[in-house]
Amino acid sequence: MIGKYYARAIITNRNLLFWGFLFMLFWLIMGAFAFGFKPATKIFNLEYTSTWFALIALYSLSTIGTTVAFSLYYGNSAIRYAFRYTYLTRWNFTLSLMFAVSIGGILLGSAMLALSVLFFSLKAGYLILPELPYYSILVEIAGGIIMFLISGCLLLIVNNHFSLKNISFISFVPTILSYIFGFIILGSGLPTWLAISNPFTELIGLFYYSYSGTYPSSVLSTGSGPNLNPIYLGIGLILWIGILFILFAWMVFGIRPVSSEEARQI
Repeated sequence: MIGKYYARAIITNRNLLFWGFLFMLFWLIMGAFAFGFKPATKIFNLEYTSTWFALIALYSLSTIGTTVAFSLYYGNSAIRYAFRYTYLTRWNFTLSLMFAVSIGGILLGSAMLALSVLFFSLKAGYLILPELPYYSILVEIAGGIIMFLISGCLLLIVNNHFSLKNISFISFVPTILSYIFGFIILGSGLPTWLAISNPFTELIGLFYYSYSGTYPSSVLSTGSGPNLNPIYLGIGLILWIGILFILFAWMVFGIRPVSSEEARQI
């Protein structure tokens, strides 16, 4: 099964382990011990921890999309050959990749959850446990899938129709957007319609809900603004996955074999 080998490649990828785990580990330590977290009431401590977990989990999962996108780029010729001369179909291939990134999402997301509990509990002096830990696993799966689909669709558009000179930048777009939307919803907030209609703030809101058990607000740092209903966030995320799944499967079948030398920068 292709998904099994992709899952193994994701788990053992050094860049993913550094940027998706070690780099996020550093920021969790900073958030708990260096950025002025002063434990107060249990509600405040839970909300503060939930905010950090939501943002760090999103940033960590965004690295999965970049990792898998590069595998599509380097393997475009082999993928095209497999579609033409083997029994591999676009749907099986897409589902196999979704299985692989789901495994990666669970591992990275669960690691961020466990580390959030550890560091913020140490700072607070008591256990700050997530209210809905099993719910967070579903969000981790969805997060890994959506990041892969966004990266994969962007890469296939460039690979099939444009020059590969900017392929490195394109593959990092999900990570860049994750940081942009993460900082906006943390500090200034977004209109409700925009917050519940883009996958990045949907993931932040669902991760926050999984840890705190309460509805996230549209401005996480102050708790102000209208609350975001997790039901609407979940429906929006499912719709995004469905649309991007069909788009990816359609484009990957026509993947253009291109030499990696084309993307070399002078």
